[in-house]
Amino acid sequence: SQCSKTCGRGIKKRDVYCKSTGSPEVTVLPESMCSTHPKPESQQTCVLGRCPKNDRLQWVISSWSECSASCGPGLRRRELKCGEKSIYGKLLTFPQRRCRNIKKPNTNLEEACNKGACPSHNMLSGWYSSPWQPCTVTCGGGVQTRSVQCLRQGRPAAGCLPQQKPAVLRACNTSFCPVPVKKDDPSCVDFFTWCHLVPQHGVCNHKFYGRQCCKSCTKKN
Repeated sequence: SQCSKTCGRGIKKRDVYCKSTGSPEVTVLPESMCSTHPKPESQQTCVLGRCPKNDRLQWVISSWSECSASCGPGLRRRELKCGEKSIYGKLLTFPQRRCRNIKKPNTNLEEACNKGACPSHNMLSGWYSSPWQPCTVTCGGGVQTRSVQCLRQGRPAAGCLPQQKPAVLRACNTSFCPVPVKKDDPSCVDFFTWCHLVPQHGVCNHKFYGRQCCKSCTKKN
C-alpha cells in the first residue's frame, strides 16, 4: 500500500500469503505449508519527505489550579502543553512530542499557596447550657427549664447550627399526686375488693377511683 503519511514517518503495508508455485494458476495455501520458508514482513516504515516546520507550535502554560487546601499551607499547580492557536484564536493541543524541537520555557509548574490560617477549635462557636432549674411541681407533671446560648470564648455569638441546639424545656415529676384527704376520715374507705390495684396503675387522681378506693389511694407505702 501507499505510505500512511505524506510527510514524516509513516507505515506501508502489503499482503503476505502462502501460494503454490508448481502450477500456472495461483492457489492460496494454508500458512502451515510454507513453514519451511521465512515469512516476509507485512509492513514497514516509510518516509516520503520531511514535514514543513509548523511555526505556530508553541509551549503553552495553563492557569494555576485551585489551592489544594482551603486554609493553611497547600499547593497549586499548572500544566505545560504543546499546542498551536488556530486562526480563530482557539488553542489546539497536541502530544508533547510534537514540540520536542522547541525549547521549553523555564518556569515553575508548582508553588506553595495559603488561603489564610485555619480557625482554631477555641475560635468556633458552640451551644452552652445552664443547669436545669427545679421542677415547677412535686407531682402530677411539671416542667424544668434552662438557658441555652451560642457562645464563642464565653461571649454571645452567631454561627451555631439551629438543629444542634439543646432542649430548653423538659417534663419532670410526671407521677400522679395522691388524693388529699383528712386523716382518720371515717368516710375514707374502699368500696371494692380490687381497690388495691388502683394506686398500682396510677389512677388515684381519677374522680371515680379516687373516691371509691379512698383508703388504698391514701395508704402510706
